[in-house]
Amino acid sequence: MYDDKVETVVQKGYNPWVGFRWFNKSKIRKALRIIWSNPKLIFNAIYSFFVGLRFFGIKFYRFPVIVDVGSKIRKSRKARLQVDGRLYLGGRYIGEQSGDGAYLKLARNSTCHIEGRVKLGPGVRVILEPGASLTIGDNTYITASSVIHCATSISIGRDCAIAWGTTILDTDFHTIIYEDGKQNSISKPVKIGNRVWIGCNCTILKGVTIGDNCVIARIRL
Repeated sequence: MYDDKVETVVQKGYNPWVGFRWFNKSKIRKALRIIWSNPKLIFNAIYSFFVGLRFFGIKFYRFPVIVDVGSKIRKSRKARLQVDGRLYLGGRYIGEQSGDGAYLKLARNSTCHIEGRVKLGPGVRVILEPGASLTIGDNTYITASSVIHCATSISIGRDCAIAWGTTILDTDFHTIIYEDGKQNSISKPVKIGNRVWIGCNCTILKGVTIGDNCVIARIRL
């Protein structure tokens, strides 16, 4: 015997939540569909819970950090991670440019200040040397496989878009001795203004200042 109802269920796909009355509420239905289609969200939520508990104590319930499984935060006891908003680590932003987790390392006496909602994409590595200071403004995101190495001071404004493969350094990592015996300055602050778009594979070196509303492109056609 042919049953139209059975055919309809098969065509739409099986959904185990249909039998519950409260599933008809739109917001709950939408949330459960997202979880059902991407079970990794549950593991990310649990992981973020424990990361927040470790680094933020009683403020963990606000979920100041959302950490993708595979991403890591390493922080010295004497370092400071201040999140005035929410910090996202890992995830996917543009296709699958990188499958690695994001990595944030704070050495002793260093300070990382997140001023709002900031996203560090997959494969992004942010390293702060002892005594360094990094500030990132609200609504700024850094996509896959970029590197920020801060030895002294790096400041990134709000509403910035930093594409994959970007490298930002405020240090040379070594000294150069000139003929007259003088030495170069190993590190100089880097300042990036508000609403700056940095294209893929750009390199920002020590002492650079980028004003507001700028577009930085390494290769143009």
